[in-house]
Amino acid sequence: MPYEPPFNRNDRIAQLCMEVAELVGMVSPQADLAASPMLHHELRIKTIHSSLLIEGNSLTEEAVTAILDGRRVLGSARDIREVENAKRAYDLIPELDPYSLEDLLKAHRAMMEGLVAEAGRFRSGNVGVFDGDRLIHAGTPAAYVPEVMADIFSWLEATDMHPLLASCVFHFEFEFAHPFADGNGRVGRLWHTLLLSRWRPVLAWLPVESTIRQRQAGYYAAFAKSDAAGSSEAFVEFMLEAIRDSLRLFAAPQSSRELNLENALAYFRAHPAGSVSALAVKLGCSKRSAERLVAELKKDGRLIREGSTRSGTWRVRP
Repeated sequence: MPYEPPFNRNDRIAQLCMEVAELVGMVSPQADLAASPMLHHELRIKTIHSSLLIEGNSLTEEAVTAILDGRRVLGSARDIREVENAKRAYDLIPELDPYSLEDLLKAHRAMMEGLVAEAGRFRSGNVGVFDGDRLIHAGTPAAYVPEVMADIFSWLEATDMHPLLASCVFHFEFEFAHPFADGNGRVGRLWHTLLLSRWRPVLAWLPVESTIRQRQAGYYAAFAKSDAAGSSEAFVEFMLEAIRDSLRLFAAPQSSRELNLENALAYFRAHPAGSVSALAVKLGCSKRSAERLVAELKKDGRLIREGSTRSGTWRVRP
């Protein structure tokens, strides 16, 4: 009999699915989340920094930015390698088959090469899921991992469950099996993003990992609750809430002032040597209005002037 993950859809899950679907529908093909390469770069930085921070990486977001931009930083060799590997793994998303075990191993190899001896292979020993130093779940015995993962992937490919919901159930099943010696958390979150991107391509850039990082205790608590119940509802609810709340940052209607601020940032991203006068022309406003927008962005730390007033450049903070 084909494997079927233990899961019971409830009213809360149905409501969250509707909310996520509505928010996805509010993100137009022309929206920055869908079409801005600069925003994609910034969000990938946030995603990688947050996912690795959950796993204990000590580098700041500024250091992660520098590494991804090809600049040298001070830090432990392992932390730097984790960032470099994560970028390679996330860059694979467009070419990965979400239903392929071989591609899962390929992603793990990219994520963990040089960090663990079994990069790109299922583990040969037993492991557990830890919240800090506390064991919250013992993974599937190593001898059964290949069979269990094959069953999960077969279910994922054949299920008629909505892709949004299936991605959350898969995430729990993956972490429950804990198929690798290390890197399960970061690879599981990457694969969740991959599955979401195959449902709606714009979600490839959604920084769900940042929301998870902000609610890290809840992430582990939801996993432990589902583990104890023998069914994934609590974890699925948590992940749907994280996806919904991540989307709200991009789907909520903006005021005209907020829109002008975002357009000003977009202008200076594309034109680091641009002038306030040119910004005013771009926005169709007075120079004085443009000056007020720039002053507000500088005060908030979102826009930084580097160099002199005459010959310097603008830098937009991630």
